Amino acid sequence: MRDTNKLHPKLQILAEDLKSYCENQGLKIGIGECLRTVKEQDALYAKGRTVSGKIVTNAKGSSYSSMHQWGVAFDFYRNDGKGAYENGDGFFEKVGKIGKSLGLEWGGDWKSIKDLPHFQLHDWGSTPAKLKAEYKTPENFFKTWEDKPMTEQERKKFNALVKEVEELALAKEKVYHYTKDLPDWAGPTIQKLLDRGIYAGSSESDLNLPETLMRVLVINDRAGIYK
Repeated sequence: MRDTNKLHPKLQILAEDLKSYCENQGLKIGIGECLRTVKEQDALYAKGRTVSGKIVTNAKGSSYSSMHQWGVAFDFYRNDGKGAYENGDGFFEKVGKIGKSLGLEWGGDWKSIKDLPHFQLHDWGSTPAKLKAEYKTPENFFKTWEDKPMTEQERKKFNALVKEVEELALAKEKVYHYTKDLPDWAGPTIQKLLDRGIYAGSSESDLNLPETLMRVLVINDRAGIYK
C-alpha cells in the first residue's frame, strides 16, 4: 500500500526529508510501496516461481521475511514524467546517494537482487531476523512504536545528519541535464553549441551543464565568439 502513515514514525520523517532534498537537487521522486500485507508479499514472491514473470524478491510473506511487512521500508519512483523507472541518466543512483546520506540503507547496494528503488531503516539490520526474534510478528512490533520514540541521542544524531545534508544541498551548484529545463535566455545558445558540436555534455541524453559554465557560454556567444 502507498501510505507513508503506515511506516515506522522515524521512517515517515526520513521519507519526507528524502523527497525534499531530492527536489532541491532537481530529482523529483514519489513514494511507492510502503507497508505490505502477508498476501501482498506472497504474491510478489510467487513471481518467477509459481506464476509467470521475473523473480523480484527472495522474501516470503508468510514468514514475515520482507522489511516492508514490518513498516521499516519503502520504495520510490521517478516522478518527473520521464518514466517511473527510467535510469539512463543514473537517476536512482543519485537518489540512493542522498538517501544514504540521511542514514537510510539503499537496496542498490545489495549483492543478491539489487533493488534500486528501495530504502529501509538499518536499525535492525538488513533483514527481519532481529525483528522476528524479538517481536515474533509485525503486529507486536507496531504496538511498540508509540511507546518507544527516538532517544535523545538518536534525535541529536538524526538532526546532525539533516543539517549536513542541508548544507551540502545549499553548497551544490545547479546543474542542467536537459535542454527543456534551460532558462529562456540560455536555451538558443546551448542548442546552437550542441548542434555544432562545440558543447557535448556527458552523453547524448545528459547535458551535465553547470550554471556557471552556461553563463560563460552565453556571454561568449553574445560577444560573437561562436559565429
